[in-house]
Amino acid sequence: MENPFETQATRAKRPTFLTVLCILTFIGSGWGVLGSIFNFFTADVINGDLYMETYNSMVGDIESDPYGLTQSIVDQLSTSLAHGKEIATMNLVLSLISLLGAILMFNLRRIGFFLYTAAQILMLFVMPYFAGFGFLTLVQMTLSGIVTLAFVIMYAVNLKHMR
Repeated sequence: MENPFETQATRAKRPTFLTVLCILTFIGSGWGVLGSIFNFFTADVINGDLYMETYNSMVGDIESDPYGLTQSIVDQLSTSLAHGKEIATMNLVLSLISLLGAILMFNLRRIGFFLYTAAQILMLFVMPYFAGFGFLTLVQMTLSGIVTLAFVIMYAVNLKHMR
């Protein structure tokens, strides 16, 4: 039970840096939740065949690509369109867990760090699970992984303020 006579100075105070990190995570994870909900409900609306036909016509002749990079990208896009609802569902769940972790860290709860970190790492592997480790997926994983690593390190620096 909390002491009602305890002064504000003796309570644990959240560092400004942690507050800023949490707010950025609220924005990012909130955007991820909204985007995943949108993707889930529009996955059936998007005509994958028409989309791929348009993409192929924009890319041009696939046979002129000596390294097969264009075909790899087309295959990955096709696979991700075929599994749109599953990808959106997994991203939604992981974004919610990430948001919960940020809320807990905002309240100086250490368990939030572990929830956030696990959700962010798992989120990196959603696309490769469905589309494989092609060029496009590896580029996306690398860029997302750099941001994830930076945030995990910055949160880890603030673990000493959490209980």
